[in-house]
Parts: sequence; structure tokens; C-alpha cells
Amino acid sequence: MGYINNHVNVYNTCLRIMRSRGYKLRVDGELDQEELIKPGSLIWYAEKGRFSAMAENPLELLGLTSIYEFKMPTTDESYWWVVEGEDIFNELMEKAFLE
Repeated sequence: MGYINNHVNVYNTCLRIMRSRGYKLRVDGELDQEELIKPGSLIWYAEKGRFSAMAENPLELLGLTSIYEFKMPTTDESYWWVVEGEDIFNELMEKAFLE
């Protein structure tokens, strides 16, 4: 089977997926005195209807838009992105570092 990880060579695929799903995409950042992009200054945005998300890279942005599509909130309530259930994050952290 295949293998994939978070790397800049995956970003265009993420952007293509979001664009194909109807998201309007943009990126902002800062330039230094030499007109070069300051490392760590980029913020990526995806907007669709009344929903908007922002992240530090396109892979994170794809994850946030996927949460929106999974939940499809109909009201503007706090913590709409929460999926109820067991605490998998802590379970995996404990397994990795406490056992």
C-alpha cells in the first residue's frame, strides 16, 4: 500500500481537492526587506457560503474543511466541530508515552 506524510509536495493536491469541493481559496503572508516570504507567516484560507477556515498550511486546511463537511452545522453554536465519543487523543498519547 502507499505511504503519505505532511510535506509541501502534498499541498497542491489538498488545494485541488478543496477547489473541486467548491471552496474559494486564498493565502496571505508577510514579505521581508528583500521581498521574500517570511517563513511561518503564511495563512491559508478556505471559504464556502458562510463557512470559513484558516490554517498554517493546505493540509491542515483540508482537515478543517473535512470536519465542516462531516458535521455540516446548521446553527452558529460554540464548539460545533466536536464529535462526541471516547478520548482517542489521550488514549494514543498514553499508549505511546506512558506504557
